[in-house]
Amino acid sequence: MTGVNGTISAQGRSANVDASFGDVLDHLNMVGMVYFDARFGRWRGLLDNLYVDVSNARATPRIPLVDSVRVATRLWMVNPEGAYAIVQNEDREFDVTVGARIWNLNNSVNLFRGGFQVDRGAGRRTLADPIIGARYYTSLTPKIFVLGKADIGGFDAGASIDWQLWGQVGYKLKDSIALSGGYRYIAVDNETRDAAYDVHLNGFVLGLGIRF
Repeated sequence: MTGVNGTISAQGRSANVDASFGDVLDHLNMVGMVYFDARFGRWRGLLDNLYVDVSNARATPRIPLVDSVRVATRLWMVNPEGAYAIVQNEDREFDVTVGARIWNLNNSVNLFRGGFQVDRGAGRRTLADPIIGARYYTSLTPKIFVLGKADIGGFDAGASIDWQLWGQVGYKLKDSIALSGGYRYIAVDNETRDAAYDVHLNGFVLGLGIRF
């Protein structure tokens, strides 16, 4: 249930973004988040995917020669990581993690006149950042658990800084199925000579986990 705020600029033009989850939901085409976690002894493989597709169209009576405009943004974030357990026992785990976070952002602006598309502007950016972090898991009761994750990266490889905090509380319906809820905050800041992407994604996360 993410909200978005920050600054995006390209080709000398800048836009400030401040959209709550309700704002995003009004213009949402598709959203998906899948998190995969595989453990092999003390080693662990993680794969985090987040995809958001939003758009909006409206009439433009004050713009000559244009009847309407449609703006769309597609964001895809992929975060593969490897981890090693420093602490591992029956009800507690502490892992150090290393990996990458890859951002793909595709923005488009379409102008229409009499049912025909008369102009189009688009911008696509891809960032790949090295990431280091930590992951913590503990069982409070046989049914209730807490999971926390934090990482930081960028280091001017892609973005100047790229980081996240993520915490969840879960309830095991059975050994193989769990429900969870928590909060996630992701921030990335990338600036080049002709463009900038300084954005924060934050909101509540509700999940259904399947263990096999």
